[in-house]
Amino acid sequence: GVLLNVECFGPNYGGGSENSNASSNAGGGNSMHKRSMHNSDEWPLLLYIHGVCESAETWGVQTLAQYCAKHCWRLIVLELAGHGLSENIGKLGRAACPNFDDLVNHVVEFTEEMSSKFSRSKGFAMCGGSLGGVLVPFAVEGILTTRRNNITSSMTEKKQHPDFYGIALLAPALGVNPAAVPPSPVVAALKALSYFLPSRGIMTPIEHPTYACPPNSTRNFSGHWPLSTSSMLLDVTANKVPNDVVSDNLQQRMEGLPSLYVIVGDKDEIVPLQSVIDWFEAVPLSSDSGEKRLTVLKGAGHDFFHERLKGDKQK
Repeated sequence: GVLLNVECFGPNYGGGSENSNASSNAGGGNSMHKRSMHNSDEWPLLLYIHGVCESAETWGVQTLAQYCAKHCWRLIVLELAGHGLSENIGKLGRAACPNFDDLVNHVVEFTEEMSSKFSRSKGFAMCGGSLGGVLVPFAVEGILTTRRNNITSSMTEKKQHPDFYGIALLAPALGVNPAAVPPSPVVAALKALSYFLPSRGIMTPIEHPTYACPPNSTRNFSGHWPLSTSSMLLDVTANKVPNDVVSDNLQQRMEGLPSLYVIVGDKDEIVPLQSVIDWFEAVPLSSDSGEKRLTVLKGAGHDFFHERLKGDKQK
């Protein structure tokens, strides 16, 4: 297996985090400002999944942590395999993630682990940005199935299970701008090359982690995306998601979802707004079965989660 790092921003948050490990729960973390709290064990949980090349040390996550603490929520961030302080996958390099389904399973396991660890919490919501914004909806079916099984098996033990409030997606990678994709022959060649050089970055997007917080953080990947990661994400955004929209898979996966909230920018240069709208409208949620809401931010690009919050911080 892969050892994944989990960052917990709890009631003591004042800039930094309580560092815990999903497998060993090893302690650590940064110094924090103390503040009074009441029944913090019952605080709802916001379980966040970041995007490609990112970690828990970004402007978006740090500001979200402060917002959660102010409103009596506990933010918990999963650093994906090959990202942040989490282990690499096998012998692959940093940020190399060739298998989408493996990442989805990690999200399901993370959700189960955290809802069990914080069993006195009133409830939890899932949140994801960019890649995390497509991992979360694909994990919903597994999360709901696991919850039903756990609740059924523990009824006689009278164990408490936090309520599942729903999911929130920020600039989710639910499509791809054709202008950002190389010609088909080049894509085919790079896909083949990704099997032999999965950790190399050749003609792939370049990541500049200007969103790092603190600015000198080394947790966020810098440079050309690994071929395996680029190939995986292109397959998900160009094939897997569109196929879901026109099939019954999406309806089956989302059955039982309590609520859905999507926030996207109308100037997203990576993910076409129409792709997000098509996916959102295909999600089978009604006023009777649950609530869904789409917010389009005018003038916002794909990185609005980091850019806008960073701008607020600098004011």
